[in-house]
Parts: sequence; C-alpha cells; structure tokens
Amino acid sequence: MDIKDIKIFLEINNCRNISTAARTLFLTQSTVSRRLSMLEKELNVKLFSRGKGHDTVQLTLAGERFLIIAEQILALSIEVNSIEENKLIQHLSVAVPDSLASYMLRDFFRQLSRENPNLKLEIIVSDSNPTYEMVANREVDIGLTNGEAPYPELNSKLVFKEDFVVMRKGNKDSFSQLVHPSELKSGNEIYQFFGSDFNRWHDYWWKPGFAKLRVNLAQLTVEFLNEEEDWAILPESVASTLLPEDCYLSYIGFSSRTFLFFCNS
Repeated sequence: MDIKDIKIFLEINNCRNISTAARTLFLTQSTVSRRLSMLEKELNVKLFSRGKGHDTVQLTLAGERFLIIAEQILALSIEVNSIEENKLIQHLSVAVPDSLASYMLRDFFRQLSRENPNLKLEIIVSDSNPTYEMVANREVDIGLTNGEAPYPELNSKLVFKEDFVVMRKGNKDSFSQLVHPSELKSGNEIYQFFGSDFNRWHDYWWKPGFAKLRVNLAQLTVEFLNEEEDWAILPESVASTLLPEDCYLSYIGFSSRTFLFFCNS
C-alpha cells in the first residue's frame, strides 16, 4: 500500500468524482482509475460504488472502514516526516509492536525508507513497556504503542484507532458480523497481549489466566486455532492479512488507540 494511493483514495472521497479528483491531483483520469483499481485489488474489497449514468461515486461499507485507516496512516506519515524535518536527522529509530510493524504499518515503513534514501531507518520490534523505557532513555527516537506513555517527560499523540475482531473457524454463514464477549468462553481463547487499553477491556470480560494458550506473535495465534470452539481477538489489519480460508471474522465492539511518542527537547 502506497501513501500516494491513500492520497488518491482520500481525494476521490473528497471530490466524490474520479475525474475531478484527477484534476485536483494533476493526474490523468486513467492513472487515478488504475491506481484505485490496484488498491482495491490489494485490499480485496470494493471501495467505491457508482450507479449507471452517474458521474459521482460513494463509499461502500468497506470503503467507509478503510477511510478511517487511510486518514490515520496519512496523519502518521505527516507526523513522522515533521519530526524528521524539525530535527534534521539522518537516522530515525522506531520502537513498535509486531502487530503494527508487520501488518498495518509495514508498507508505510517501506515507503518512508524508499522516499528518503539518505535516512537510516531502524525498526525495533518491542512490547509497550520496553518501548516506553527506550524512548525515555533516548535509546530510540520515537515509539508507537497501544496505550498512552506513563512518563511525564514524553510527548504523546494519538495517531489512529483500529477495530479489533474475533477470529473463529467457520464461514460467513456460521457467525454474525458482531459477537458479544459473553458468547466466548475463556477456556477456548488463544490470547495475545495488545497493550494496556486492550488488557483492561479484556480482563473485564474474561478472567485473567484462563486462556487455553498465550502467545506473543499474531502468526502463532492463527496457527493454534485448531478446534471449532477456539477463538482469538486480533487487530482488524492483522486478522485480515492472516485470515485462513476456514476462518471468519466478527466485530466485538472494541477498538485500540495507537500513540506516537517522543522525548521533550
């Protein structure tokens, strides 16, 4: 996923018209249509719908969900570039959880490196608490975590929110699109920690320590969904990427907050 494609998607949504968006972006209509088609193919969803005989387009349900993610990724891109420009740095070290580095922000980091050839980018996969400490001790430049930093000397900024989903074996006819936590048994959970916000919400609904299995990588979470009653909660971007053919996703009414933070000058 390219930042340029995200900008094209957002401009089409703003203009509600592909040709108008193309003129605004100083691109040909065919280029905009092609880039949109490539983005939809990559995401495996239709982002816009257009009725016959109408020039205007409108977001599909999938497009509305992606709009939130697209705006957040663009905001994060602006924030990181701002830090880079203000500090005039040639090296940027980022501490980030695997669930962000390997999934939602993977293409963002690729493009950041590609478009800034003089920038030496260092990505350190880390859980929340070590990340706070590394930033506070100036061992890394910035951190990204699913929760606010508990250190007063750190500047933190909410950069995006993401829905969490439940992954279970079955197809779309087996389960509803929304599941209530009370429907899921603790003893069938494949549990992974996703920050303090997630943990507080999780422990309200399920007793800590009763999960069938605890893992620290999303890939392992999916691999251990072996029985019909097994279930796991994952960020939507992670679950959509890893979703096996014999599993289905349901929303559960929880979204996480991702913060970018760095030391005061």
